[in-house]
Amino acid sequence: MTIESINTLKIDKSNWTKVKFGAVVKEPKESTKNPVADGIVHVVGLEHIDKEDIHLRKSATLEDSTTFTKRFEVGDVLFGRRRAYLKKAAQAAFSGICSGDITVFRAKKKLLPSLLPFIVQNEKFFDYAIKHSAGGLSPRVKFKDLANYEFLLPPLDQQAELAELLWAMDGVIEAEKVVLEKLNAVYLSKIEKELINKTSNKVYFKTLGDVIRGVGYKPKQLLEEYSDKTCIILRSNNIFKSKINYDNIKILDLKNIKPLQILTDGDFAICMSNGSKELVGKSAIYIHENQNISIGSFCAAFRPKDNYSKMLLQHLFSSESYRYAIKRILSGSAINNLKPSDIEGVSIRIHNDEKIVKKLLEELSNLVINKNKLKNKLKASQALQKSLINQIF
Repeated sequence: MTIESINTLKIDKSNWTKVKFGAVVKEPKESTKNPVADGIVHVVGLEHIDKEDIHLRKSATLEDSTTFTKRFEVGDVLFGRRRAYLKKAAQAAFSGICSGDITVFRAKKKLLPSLLPFIVQNEKFFDYAIKHSAGGLSPRVKFKDLANYEFLLPPLDQQAELAELLWAMDGVIEAEKVVLEKLNAVYLSKIEKELINKTSNKVYFKTLGDVIRGVGYKPKQLLEEYSDKTCIILRSNNIFKSKINYDNIKILDLKNIKPLQILTDGDFAICMSNGSKELVGKSAIYIHENQNISIGSFCAAFRPKDNYSKMLLQHLFSSESYRYAIKRILSGSAINNLKPSDIEGVSIRIHNDEKIVKKLLEELSNLVINKNKLKNKLKASQALQKSLINQIF
């Protein structure tokens, strides 16, 4: 099989065998009493497993105190048994110890270890795990319940062929991620080394536009459905990775919102308060929707005075210099809040030559376009991978 044939892939499962998960996968209950003496290097908690990522990319070290004793080996799949709806399951490329909220899966002889992560990383398995989780605020699922999950298992020779195809697809995705990271590094470097000039005059954000306060509201004012007489309210959770998402929005009657507070095309939504200092000050440009959209009281909007200011702000909000300026404001406060005057007072030294700046803005905008194209390509590859996994298992 080749990646090009995935879209037209037809799988003959006539010689596949229905098996229970526990018949081909075991939970190795290995532990350590002295991780230092046992040469343990990696310590893995739930926070180190990324949602819907088949690779285990992060870990802590023994320099950080830990009470974890559960061992795992290379090739094992670490499954987040607490809050299974988070869909955390990754194959380890290193050995170590992990949290008790992680279940270790290890393939038995009838199953190739290289195929195990794909069996786990599919919607049917996660749905089963969620259904069989028990508990209130922090539901957990046990291996003895997961062991009863049934699926069709191909013969070993077909397992090898399918594993090769699935890992080839994964290789495409990983290569696209590398290219995207390099392109983003070029973009950020161009901002810091060319657009920003340490010897030039300061440009204050207040000269580039106006900060608009978010809408305050009470829970009893919230509505269930959107109409042309209501308004969507964005909160800090809707500002993520320089984009606006519309998950878990709130809705208010339009009469509770000033016309000035309705977002217009090119406005920036800014997180003004959050438990994490890393998120405070993060922004996302608003692209006009055919709906009334505003921001909540823990956010603000920045409205550029003209197109030049909008283009300049789009790149400055992404810069390390802007993040440094925000961190300086927050460093003296135990509460991670920004005031409109804080955003207005941010200053960054921009190249004095306006012709050079306009040329740089054009180049940076082209880089953003290319980044977005690659992001869309990556999303398409990830969607294809997910579809393939669900189709096979």
